[in-house]
Amino acid sequence: MTGRLDLTPFGFTPTEGLIYEVLLTDGPGTGYTVAKAAGLARANVYAALEGLVTKGAARVEAGRPRRFRPEPPSTLLARLSDRQGEAMDRLGAALAELAVPDTPTLVELSSPRGAVQLMGHEIARAEHSVLLLAPPDGCLSLMPHLRRADAAGVTLDVASTAAVPMGSIALHLIPTPNWPGEPVLLVVDDRAALVGARDGERFSGHWGTGSAFVAAARTTLVALREGR
Repeated sequence: MTGRLDLTPFGFTPTEGLIYEVLLTDGPGTGYTVAKAAGLARANVYAALEGLVTKGAARVEAGRPRRFRPEPPSTLLARLSDRQGEAMDRLGAALAELAVPDTPTLVELSSPRGAVQLMGHEIARAEHSVLLLAPPDGCLSLMPHLRRADAAGVTLDVASTAAVPMGSIALHLIPTPNWPGEPVLLVVDDRAALVGARDGERFSGHWGTGSAFVAAARTTLVALREGR
């Protein structure tokens, strides 16, 4: 059997990705039945099953023989997102300790999930101010980071095209702008900015630290908030 899932970028082995796919498509099973469905040696399958359990992608049901059940894809995605966020925070802290002069940077972005993770990381690093314009679900995804920044005394200016339950954080509603998709803009401490657009499941944009890019992002965000 050839797997369609590639979980290797997230720390899984190719065999673990294949076995997780077998569990999803064929349902829970014992090591024997999973090995038969995958067409692999039982020793390799048992090792992969144990790896999936350890990494939170499967669990063992009570009883004998042991049966393995896959965690739902939504659960796996949530766990992977959380781990990647923690890994990004650790990396950011380690890099911040290195005495390397900042240089202007411009990075192209194409992943909606990657953009949200980057924005959350930047908001978590904010010391003074955060200006954000994002779709309603984007605001909700960034809510934990925004709340922590608010609690730390960072000035927040958040806008969206529809109402979002933000609790104590004020939200500015803006009319849908003339933009190639849903606008996504972020300015953090006047040191970094993101400018992008989401069109369904697609995302395109840039993150940068150049002073002109940051100033342009701020000016654009203010103009969109004012309906210009």
